[in-house]
Amino acid sequence: MNVIQQYLDQNNVTRYKVSKLSGLGQTTLKAAVDSKNGIDGLTGKVIKSIAIALDKTPGTVLDELIEMEHNAIE
Repeated sequence: MNVIQQYLDQNNVTRYKVSKLSGLGQTTLKAAVDSKNGIDGLTGKVIKSIAIALDKTPGTVLDELIEMEHNAIE
């Protein structure tokens, strides 16, 4: 499973909810989740949208995603 989807699941938020709360298109979010590049392929727009849905800062979201990806590699 993709780290981004795992992150959303861990935070109990759906891609639909991220889309609705942030205005980001569902296809854009799906492409980010389906990307083989992990978090390296994320745009600032996607990170900001996830942050809005979770009421976190984009920096916090990115830090948590980096940590999750790092832990998945180990």
